[in-house]
Amino acid sequence: MSTPLSHAASVAEDFYRARRRAALRRFVAQMTGGRKDLVPYEEVRKRLRAVESSERYLEEIPIDHIVGSVGRYNDFTSEFLPRGSTDRDRWVGVKLAMTSMEGVPPIEAYRIGDVYFVRDGHHRVSVARELGSKSIQGYVTPVRTRVAYEASDDPESLILKSGYTTFLERTRLDEVRPESDLQVTEAGSYAQLLEHISVHRYYMGIDEDREVGYQEAVEHWFDTVYTPVVEAIRLSGVLQEFPGRTEADLYLWLAEHLARLQDELGWDLPQEQVAQGVAGTPVVDEASAGRVLERIGRAEGVPARRLSDDLLVAFDLGQPGMQALGQTLILAKREQARVYGLRVLSGDEAPGEKARTREAFDAACEAAGVQGQLAFEEGDPVQRIVQRARWADVVICTLAYPGGEGEPATLAQNVRGLMRRSPRPLLALSGSVSDLQRPLLAYDGGPRARIALFATAYMAVAWGVHPVVVSVAELGQDAQGALDDARTRLEAYGVTADYVRAEGPVPQALLATCEARGCDVIVMGSYGTYRWLEAMLGGVLEQVLERTPVPVMIT
Repeated sequence: MSTPLSHAASVAEDFYRARRRAALRRFVAQMTGGRKDLVPYEEVRKRLRAVESSERYLEEIPIDHIVGSVGRYNDFTSEFLPRGSTDRDRWVGVKLAMTSMEGVPPIEAYRIGDVYFVRDGHHRVSVARELGSKSIQGYVTPVRTRVAYEASDDPESLILKSGYTTFLERTRLDEVRPESDLQVTEAGSYAQLLEHISVHRYYMGIDEDREVGYQEAVEHWFDTVYTPVVEAIRLSGVLQEFPGRTEADLYLWLAEHLARLQDELGWDLPQEQVAQGVAGTPVVDEASAGRVLERIGRAEGVPARRLSDDLLVAFDLGQPGMQALGQTLILAKREQARVYGLRVLSGDEAPGEKARTREAFDAACEAAGVQGQLAFEEGDPVQRIVQRARWADVVICTLAYPGGEGEPATLAQNVRGLMRRSPRPLLALSGSVSDLQRPLLAYDGGPRARIALFATAYMAVAWGVHPVVVSVAELGQDAQGALDDARTRLEAYGVTADYVRAEGPVPQALLATCEARGCDVIVMGSYGTYRWLEAMLGGVLEQVLERTPVPVMIT
């Protein structure tokens, strides 16, 4: 059995061993950039404007959550290993007491969020860690902060959170909009956000011809400027393209680049549309359309965000161009959308054609009560439309077929190129303009058809229209199974429809059903699974486009 003297000597050796580990950990931390020091409580308290509670509780404190110290942060490492300045005799005495029947009293600590700062009991924490304890008893004083402090926060994070604290004290957004989270990752960003609010307040006062209070401007900016952009960021999933960044970071990035982008495009784009364009992801897919549908009905049946807030139309002064614009304006009024016109120039236009084109475009938009903007470009029409399509939600174009007696009608190359390359859905016109009152959904249960189904569900719920769903039995295809699947999906969103099981060649069956049911727009997916085969033989979509009397929405 060990004598008390030999046991004390053994504990003293434990102390020196712990101090050697402290020196080694300090060296490793210097090499790797890891944390080597305890966090000074006073620095955190001052930067986060922390307010100490008058109450105190006895808690079982997780050892791993103790990250800092009040006054003795230089005496121990971040793992509470003793440094050279630590009192050896005190450390040895504490360990002897903790490993005997004598025991030690609880420590005293401050708690900010879920991390702790030792006020009294540093040696007890050091010994407890050395003994492998998972927790230690302590009297804890809670400390309230506007911004949570976390165990992983480094000095740079603390500086950022200090800025966030100042921002919240100025704006009170954590009180008036408790769901808000405007944390950023770059110093100086909060000053930019405050400047945005000040500018918004200035123009708000001009618009309303009155003095606008600062807090009123803060809340109006958050609701009408910041939140729509952030919702667009979430819907688009664009934040995944910026790892390590926050929604507030991307909001500021968009604001910074907005002016340059608008100058390049010749369009005045809203920030939320820029966010979607940066993402480059489809507007209508099962996830995004489903989220939009879930939001419909919040305000008397009007969705919080529509499926097509921004429309791109390929426009010129010819009859097809005017028809495309007419169809666009009908859709724009339904969706309360903005219209972006694009005129691709060939270089041999007559003098004054640009001015006449703009005059006709502006007059048509004004007559319809729709906000419209027209831009001009030169080059390949398909390439230019595809480049700009990412900044819109739907592209509207007309169909054109080459003449040629005795030759079969084939889809014009420009429309085929758009179908294959456009990142956004197309609304293709054959010459007639539709009121979009009676959609026909062509459904076979495939992935592209499901996207078309979500677009149709949106029309039904947001516009109050009654769709027709048709599935065609051809080459052994299970038409009834597809109809049952469509019914299940649509009814999940409260959509009622007419369901038609047709037979025969698919294009002819779709068009016959469209005519018989009085439908004025066909909604269908683009290419099927064997896209290369459809390109060679002419797929269902192209055959429908060649013969349709009504517009076709291609998702």
